[in-house]
Amino acid sequence: MSGEPKKMSRQQRRQMAKDAREQQRLDSIRADVEREMAEAPQVNQSAVEEAGLKQLCDELQVQVHEITPDGHCLFNAVADQMNVRYPAQEPYTYENMRRAAASFMRQHAEEFMPFISDLDESSAGMDESSQKKDPKARFMEYCDAMENSSAWGGQPELLALSKVLYTPIYVIQAGLPIIKIGEEEFKDRSPLCIAYHVKMYGLGEHYNSLRPKV
Repeated sequence: MSGEPKKMSRQQRRQMAKDAREQQRLDSIRADVEREMAEAPQVNQSAVEEAGLKQLCDELQVQVHEITPDGHCLFNAVADQMNVRYPAQEPYTYENMRRAAASFMRQHAEEFMPFISDLDESSAGMDESSQKKDPKARFMEYCDAMENSSAWGGQPELLALSKVLYTPIYVIQAGLPIIKIGEEEFKDRSPLCIAYHVKMYGLGEHYNSLRPKV
């Protein structure tokens, strides 16, 4: 894995803010799609999502590689992509993916803090006592949880990993445009491709790795 990230330039900060705004726009679209799926008959939701994802995978010439459905799935999916597409002497693991994302976010706290919601903090296991802390201290507590627990990761962590790994990350979900994180900044690198599932596993949100078809 690459060394410690350097201080971001003004252009990089602008690009990061642009990426974050695009993610917010797509999050809004995603919420609409998920709401429509929730209103569909339960028996059909998983099949609809699976069919939509298969179509996207066929277009991209990738196939789903299943990741264990637990709190580490996002980080395991990214680690699997790195091991397949950019193998190193030592395998990438969810542990070093968590550590890398948390470290980058701490070093660039001002850029990431506005995008961590109360729901994100709650998902990271932060309780009411955390609300008494100042925003910077709460953010550091959030990063500690991301590094050291099985807290679910999301868009902020994917953005951080794209920066640390100097590689675009594509997030594919049925019914949505592909979320392309870091594509402009790292356009000379082939993207890591992961799938985001809402209904297929019956356990809520989940990420899988999308390996090239063989």
